[in-house]
Amino acid sequence: MEIRDSDGGAVSRRTLIAGSAALLASGGVGSGIAALAAAPATPVSAPPLPWKWVKLDPLEAGRRGYRFYKEKGGCGSASYLSLLSLLKEQVGHPWTTMPDMLMVHAAAGFGGHGTLCGALAGASVIINMVTYGEKRDEYLQNNAIVDRLFWWYAEQDFPTERFDDLSPLPKQIKVKAMSPLCHTSVSKWSLAAGVTDLHGQAKIERCAKVAGEVVYIVTTALNEFFDGKWVAPVWNPSPEIQHCIKCHGPGTPTQKARKWNQQGHMECLMCHADHTG
Repeated sequence: MEIRDSDGGAVSRRTLIAGSAALLASGGVGSGIAALAAAPATPVSAPPLPWKWVKLDPLEAGRRGYRFYKEKGGCGSASYLSLLSLLKEQVGHPWTTMPDMLMVHAAAGFGGHGTLCGALAGASVIINMVTYGEKRDEYLQNNAIVDRLFWWYAEQDFPTERFDDLSPLPKQIKVKAMSPLCHTSVSKWSLAAGVTDLHGQAKIERCAKVAGEVVYIVTTALNEFFDGKWVAPVWNPSPEIQHCIKCHGPGTPTQKARKWNQQGHMECLMCHADHTG
């Protein structure tokens, strides 16, 4: 078969070999191969949930939560990223496909609105991703763990002293959160502590410790869950709440509500009058 050049003229075998040698010498072929090697690989789709959990050190996770509150944009990023960073390091794919700053908007109760505490929100993302679809005793475990986490938070006196060794303000005044809402949790504490600047160091230290404690508790719970040792804490409503749920729900294992027209396990008296008298 005769090979012709771009002008239609015949190309000799010697000319063709000389040209190929020059191409190799100039690195043209190597550059082409390098370009192919550098081409981005086709993205691998993320597998379905649940994703793999490995046993993590609760204290290390919590210490990251404390630090990340200050370094990564508040409580939502603190809880989410402390767990995610450890899972990226110790599991790898598919956790490495998750963006680091996914929960930055959850700071200050989502965009400063004072709704759900961002530390709870960020941790709940990871809880769902590792327990999705798990069902025990007729309860979906992602829901059960999140529900009991929120209940624990509302009953907890914050801040704890677990991360005082990292803090320039140890032994801060402790106040029960009463609710998973940022507005309630922070406002009750700031009033008791006499804090008038929520951008000041005292509040920053308090919420960094809260984020660390949430991460510590979640890590402990998930370690126990995957060891088959986690038992959901029993919801123990106060007498005031028990009075309310008799009529409005939700029911309890021992008591069925007359009607179910309210959602949730939060403290009724945060918003409603006491009708027990």
